[in-house]
Amino acid sequence: MSEISRREFCFGAVQGLVTLALVTSLCDAQAIKGSVKPVAHKWLSDMDSLCKDLRSGKVEPTGWQDGIESLLSRVEMPDLFKAIDFDRLARTTTLYADHETAEEMSFSQIKGAPRKPGFAPFFYGMKKGISIVPHGHQNMATMHMMLKGDAHGRHFDRISDEPKFMTIKPTKDKAVTVGDVTTISSDRDNVHWFRATSETVFMFNIGVYSLDPTANTTGRDYIDPDHGEKLGDGSLRVPRISAKAAYKLYGRS
Repeated sequence: MSEISRREFCFGAVQGLVTLALVTSLCDAQAIKGSVKPVAHKWLSDMDSLCKDLRSGKVEPTGWQDGIESLLSRVEMPDLFKAIDFDRLARTTTLYADHETAEEMSFSQIKGAPRKPGFAPFFYGMKKGISIVPHGHQNMATMHMMLKGDAHGRHFDRISDEPKFMTIKPTKDKAVTVGDVTTISSDRDNVHWFRATSETVFMFNIGVYSLDPTANTTGRDYIDPDHGEKLGDGSLRVPRISAKAAYKLYGRS
């Protein structure tokens, strides 16, 4: 996936904490009460079904994006966020000085969770000024949800590719705050870039990979948008760069 491995995160107890706070074991632990319980249980199941529908071709990539954003808007996020001990999370999470913290999560120990979910869940953390550097994807779809903090988020459509360049067009440039959800697919907003603007940022992410098993899935295709050529239609022809160069240019502001 990346030269900056997604497994460079000392997860330990944090994995259990975040998982508890986000999915069905929250209810089992009595961290969520009353009417929120069935909504939280159904949320995980519906997310799994939607991701499997995307993989099977029952839903188009943009339909998956719309569906995920709609699904997450139904959950009473303030109640979920109140259940997360962010002070403990900040104390026990290793936040790096030049790149994001990232680790794959597991739902295998959660009662009632899908045994083989249709998505891969991840947890991200960043210090102020640290970025998830600008990059695009192929043959996959992802979602990021802000759990705590603020970030500057930018998205671009991926118009075309050359061996050393990528042509992109800006679509979104805005603050991402608690509860906000952003999605990407090969059909919409396929390049993204986040920079932490608060002291700490925690994000929940899911990925659906290798949608076409016969096609190439590249992981991250890093780019240098600040040194691109502006084209007449508002798009940019930007250099494709290595992970090392991307983190040197954009990993820390």
